[in-house]
Amino acid sequence: MEKQRSSLSTNRSRESPGSAEAEEIDDDRPFPHLSSFTRQDRMKKAAYYLLESQNASQEQWQFFETWLKFVFDEAVHVAPGGGAQLRVPSDLESFELSIKASKELMLRLANRFLQACKVPDLRMMSQLSQLQHEIPVSEISLWCRIKRMGKPEQAVDAGFHLDHPVEWLLADLVLPKCEDHASLRNNAMSNRLVPQSYGASLFPVEPESSLSFAMATGSFKSSLLSALFIFKAMGFAKPSDPSLTAITHVEAASCDLLACLGPRGLTRMGLRFNQPTPNGWIELAQHAKRGLDLHEMQDHVETVEYELDDHAHFLEYAAEKRGYTVTLGFVL
Repeated sequence: MEKQRSSLSTNRSRESPGSAEAEEIDDDRPFPHLSSFTRQDRMKKAAYYLLESQNASQEQWQFFETWLKFVFDEAVHVAPGGGAQLRVPSDLESFELSIKASKELMLRLANRFLQACKVPDLRMMSQLSQLQHEIPVSEISLWCRIKRMGKPEQAVDAGFHLDHPVEWLLADLVLPKCEDHASLRNNAMSNRLVPQSYGASLFPVEPESSLSFAMATGSFKSSLLSALFIFKAMGFAKPSDPSLTAITHVEAASCDLLACLGPRGLTRMGLRFNQPTPNGWIELAQHAKRGLDLHEMQDHVETVEYELDDHAHFLEYAAEKRGYTVTLGFVL
């Protein structure tokens, strides 16, 4: 697919997100052929910036544009407010774009996308089709994930997300069968936590599934401590003391617990801070991964904020294979 891309300018001036001037200055932005005003184009421009600045492969470009064509561009015009999300780790190794719309439409688009990708094994699509009967959702989110940009082991993924409480009996049927599955279930149930959402990859090779839990154990601080105790119970190494200090200093409206599992066990476990203060991610990122240029990261994040004309709506502090990471989530 043909891509029209302009050269990046790292020294251009930027207005703060949300300002009227930011809407007027369009010629200096990456990809000026896209209008700056619609949710569709703002999300695309931020994603294109990440793909180019982080040296995504040609295959990753093609995969992403296929997903845009068959899913995002078809659904964004009927998506509800807040139905589009962009998740960007502060180390910029990956990103995820998702869009939510009616389940009837999204089931059709998911099928078309998998056909376009010539996926021979549709068992995860069958799981989605069955789940939408078991879980009373009226809308489904479909997401596309570009992973490890600029690294030798670059990868892609795409899947679905159902934002609705899930009974443990049903979760046990769809989650990968592994030791971590049972441990997560036992720890969650001992804290009286019920899954509030479920998601999974649509691709059949070691598909990853995810659950989220609303931590509502009283005050924000007590919810945070409960989540950290579950981290410890699941066997994760204790974050460094500066990281723990940064976590407890985060100001947010609420906290969720996130868990992702593959056939071999937990792949990711995180804390999501909803409605954090602007720039609340910086102290977290400073201690999450060593050897990264924080000023360079800030520059890239500011560019994403500039393109979206907004600050992050949620933060995620997570344990992954590559260490502790911080992810910024933008909602439009």
